[in-house]
Parts: sequence; C-alpha cells; structure tokens
Amino acid sequence: MRIANRIALLLIILLAWSACPVMAQEEKAKPAKLFSEDGRLEVTITGPWRSMRRRPSNPETYPAKLSFTDSNGQHSVSIGVTTRGLTRRDKVCDFPPLKLWFDKELTKETTFRGQSSLKMVTHCKAPKEFEQYYIKEYLSYRIYNLITPFSFRVRPLMVTYLNSESNAKPLVRFGFLIEDIDDVAKRNDQQQLEVGKISHRLLDPDETSNYMLFQYLISNLDWSATGGPRAECCHNTKLIGKDANTAPIYAIPYDLDSSGLVDTQYAAPPRKLKVSSTRQRLYRGFCAHNESVAPALERFREQRSNITNLFENDDLLTPAARKTAVEFLESFFRKLDSPQAMNDLLIGRCRR
Repeated sequence: MRIANRIALLLIILLAWSACPVMAQEEKAKPAKLFSEDGRLEVTITGPWRSMRRRPSNPETYPAKLSFTDSNGQHSVSIGVTTRGLTRRDKVCDFPPLKLWFDKELTKETTFRGQSSLKMVTHCKAPKEFEQYYIKEYLSYRIYNLITPFSFRVRPLMVTYLNSESNAKPLVRFGFLIEDIDDVAKRNDQQQLEVGKISHRLLDPDETSNYMLFQYLISNLDWSATGGPRAECCHNTKLIGKDANTAPIYAIPYDLDSSGLVDTQYAAPPRKLKVSSTRQRLYRGFCAHNESVAPALERFREQRSNITNLFENDDLLTPAARKTAVEFLESFFRKLDSPQAMNDLLIGRCRR
C-alpha cells in the first residue's frame, strides 16, 4: 500500500513538472502590450464613417469593429468610437480625430489588453499629402520619448477604414494611438492631476526644462503648462504628480500639429506673441528654471543622431518632407552650439 501511495505521489509530481514548460510557453506567447513596441500595427476599423463625418461634433458613441493580428492570432472585437478635438474636428478635417472605447473583457489576451479608451490621430483629409503631417506629429512624440519617460508613448498604425453603412471603397491611411494619461502617470509613480491652474514654481525644474526645450526644438507655441482657456488646466498639456498642491508636478505635452516641425497648412502662431511663422522658434521657459536649462540641452545633444534618425529612417515620409524636417531639427542644434547662443536664445529670453 505504501508503495502504491509513493507511485501515485511520484506520478502527480511528474505531471506537475511536465505542465510547467507548457505554462511557461503560454506565458511567453502572450502578445506584447500595445505601447511596449514601436512597430507599425495593421488594423481594420469598420464603422459608420459617413454619419460621423456629417456630424463631427455629435457626442454620440458609434458602434464599430476593430480587427487586427498579434502574436496570438487574428482578432475582431466590438468597440465604441467617438469624435474628439476642437480645431481639427470642427474647422479643419474632413475625417475627424477619434477616440476608441474598449470592453476590457473582449481584449483580454490581446495586444490591446488593459485599455479602456485611447485617442487616435487620423489622416484628417483624404489626400495623401495630409498624411505627412501626422507622420511628422507621431515622430515628434517619439522625439520626446527619447528625452524623458514623462511623455506620451505612441503606437503607429496603418488603418484600413471600412464603411459599415455602404460598400464604399476601403481607405488605407496612416494613424497613431496615444497612450492614456493615467498610464503615463502610473509608470512614473504619479497620478493625473485635474486642476484649474498652477504656479510654475510647483513644476519640476528638470522636466520642465525638457518640456520647454522640446517645444522650442519643434517650434510649438500652442500650449500652456500652468493654465488654459477652459476650467481644466492645461492647454495641450496634461499634469501629473502626487497632488495638485505639492511639488514636483510634471507637464506632459500633446497635440503637436501646430508646430513648425509638423508645418500644417492650418497652423498659425498665437497673435499675442511677436512671431510671424510657426517655424520661427521662441523660447518660453521660466527664469526660475534657468539652472536646469544647460543639463536639459545636453540631454537633447546626446540624442541628436537618434532624433534625426527617426525622420531619416521613416519609410512613409516623402523625400521632400524628410529633408525639410531633418534640416529644421539640425538648425536647432546649430543655433545652440555655443554657451553664448544658449544665453542669448534661451536663458536671456526666459519668462519672469
């Protein structure tokens, strides 16, 4: 009897041991999370695009279907789609920016797992030249990823749009998804802050200098890190921190399409600033953070080749768009190649 018990116990151990490699294999086969990779993801979104384009300001959530392939195979899940944005949605684009809404139960074990909603930047208009704007905007986010983890991660897409209301010809265009601010906060051990405005003295000096230099690099003036036109701070910036009254607070930039680097037809510099073009750089950093400017500039210099390589190596950019973007980026580094230039163009121009 003891021998039989020992044999049974041995069989149980052997079975458990033999199952371990299978379990490990299953765990290994789990697809990478959406923003952990930079490769272009091919997706198909089927939705009522005609109705959405006719009424872009309608807050209705439209039913749609998202189809994609990851390492676990092909998937087709039901999602919700809403339009979003202001200028692009209401004044500029024939095809508005979107927000995708997910049922977490439906995306389990896929690359979209854990996502509840995501902002999606679209091609805006059907002509292919508009696509170039948003490729450059996507790459602008990638620049800031090279500088600091206090930035939105982005995932490039090649999207096939199918119209659920008709048999219209499929439209294939570039787009990209933007990481949710709660996830940006979580991976930096912070939380999203919802406030009306803050003092610049609460902002982290090092990260704010990164922020200001990044906006200067891409020549963007369409932002505020301390307030905004509406009740919620801030304009084209999200804030994260421990709480709204305690330093340090971190400013995270987004909506970069009005920058000189992206160079859209519809962008214009703010009227209150003495700037004639979106491609005319103007430093808007705070004088209180001047000691952090030189170390921040060095971080950009260290990434110089990686920054330009983002544009040099993107196969979707036209040769003309690639050349113009790289030359514009290089002009930033050439202008600031001496301590005197840094004092004249940055520290000497700070906001008091």
